Amino acid sequence: MVSKKNGLVITVLGILSLIVSVIYISSCTRTPGEFPYSCSGVVCQNGGKCDSGKCVCPVGFEGTNCATGTVDKFIGYWKVTQTVLGSDSLILVNTQTTYTLRIMPTATNTTFFLYNFNNNPTYSSLICRLDSNNKADFGMDTTSATNMIYDQYRIRNGYGFMYTNDSISMKVFVRRLNSTVNWQNDTLALGLKRL
Repeated sequence: MVSKKNGLVITVLGILSLIVSVIYISSCTRTPGEFPYSCSGVVCQNGGKCDSGKCVCPVGFEGTNCATGTVDKFIGYWKVTQTVLGSDSLILVNTQTTYTLRIMPTATNTTFFLYNFNNNPTYSSLICRLDSNNKADFGMDTTSATNMIYDQYRIRNGYGFMYTNDSISMKVFVRRLNSTVNWQNDTLALGLKRL
């Protein structure tokens, strides 16, 4: 009787051992296309980290290996169509102006400069910063435009989106002293196309 029980226990243990081995081996054997991927041989640049076989790039870099600067592809001259969406002066609503704006690099990969904002050459070196959550979004630094203070022109808020098809859209909220020496708030929509 004891030998039958021992034989049964050994058989059950053997079957359990076989099941555990099969589960372990099948969980470690992966075919291409299954999660997770291996990071062996994956080299990420500019502080990127490999996760599941792909590089996760820090803000300011993109591409397969994080080798491309996000801002780099937007450096250059752009044709701007600027529309007044809202204003304290109703006569300005829906008016449009066109001008050329230049995007320049800064010392970091997460910021860039705008030159000739609102078709004013003294409105230059306006800093924009890439969003850390959505790398194609950016915001304007409202304190960087010290030269605007002397013209009684203020950027209250501004943000935009960089599209992959060489276009940028922006919305900027400004406060300015108008010709009647009254403060006026304007909401501007900017559409940028590469020249």
